[in-house]
Amino acid sequence: MFVGIDGYKEGWCCCIIHDGIKIELHKTLSDLYKKIRFNNLTLIDMPIGLSSVNIERKIDFKLRTYLPKNKKSSVFTAPCRKAVLSSNYNSAKKTNLIITKRSISIQSWNISKKIKELDEFLSMPKKNKVLIKESHPEFCFINLNNNNPLIHSKKTKEGYLERLSILYRNEKNIEPIIEKTLENFKKEKVKKDDILDAIALALTSKNWRNNGSRIINQTPKQDEMGIPFEIYY
Repeated sequence: MFVGIDGYKEGWCCCIIHDGIKIELHKTLSDLYKKIRFNNLTLIDMPIGLSSVNIERKIDFKLRTYLPKNKKSSVFTAPCRKAVLSSNYNSAKKTNLIITKRSISIQSWNISKKIKELDEFLSMPKKNKVLIKESHPEFCFINLNNNNPLIHSKKTKEGYLERLSILYRNEKNIEPIIEKTLENFKKEKVKKDDILDAIALALTSKNWRNNGSRIINQTPKQDEMGIPFEIYY
């Protein structure tokens, strides 16, 4: 089983590759884990490993060097661990500035609840050995596209079709899967690009060893909780 997970407004969009491709939506990572477990490499589009006073997460800056100019902005600098605990954006900015000497973007703050959920999930004793790793869908799409940069934004019709054509090379039945998911989960507000991203992550997971077990890392290698700074692609 290979799994790709992308956050969406109401929870987590999960693509499972096991005797075909299946899309599931889950409210929490704990619910997702109870349902499917993670017995193979699981890739998630969310920061893993966070900055603290003495340890800096530098891997976001490193990832940007791998991306073409028009995709660098898709990588948000992750808030530090204390910032994700803040009650509002202004408080998070101040906390992050004190600890890392940098503010955070509103985009980073908007996903801070999910960063916090994932961080707490990975910190739980029974689950800290789960093979769940950080990845980045836009970078995955580039690699699935034979290292050729994508032209269009994923939010546009052209961007959707561009990404769909890339996924189609790996899974011929991909469009009916996406349309069925949208039909089955109308009330959950999952979007096409959330589903595309989850599928790209799952396909990257499936092909990871054959593609050379590629990882972007940094020094120091772990955060203060012992969680590795690693991006799989």
